[in-house]
Amino acid sequence: MSEFRFENIGEKLVEVVPELRPSYELELEWWGTEQPGAHIIFGDLLNPYLISLLESHNQPSLKQIFTFLEQLANHEDIKVQEVVAVTVCERLGDNPEWLSKARQYMGKTTLQFSHEIEVFWGREQPITVG
Repeated sequence: MSEFRFENIGEKLVEVVPELRPSYELELEWWGTEQPGAHIIFGDLLNPYLISLLESHNQPSLKQIFTFLEQLANHEDIKVQEVVAVTVCERLGDNPEWLSKARQYMGKTTLQFSHEIEVFWGREQPITVG
């Protein structure tokens, strides 16, 4: 996969998850001369697809997507990290069953983001060490 940055992570998403390419192209067409932001692409395209994979237990696809999300979560640009934390992890936390399944595939940083978001929304208690 070529280098990615905040401005092109939607394109990188459809490289990793080519099943989303038709929906991505439709979204670009709908926006016309404007570019939809990363949060829109991940929220409107990836999240419903990811939820359907969690509900169908599609392990190979889930591993692939969460590996990509972990790369984003560890990106140097905080705007890229926020796409994972705010758009993906927050949505998965809306349903305890999705969240439980998703956490089986999350990498260390994505899991940390997930816990932070859940604590922020009062859906989990902070993890205490010691």
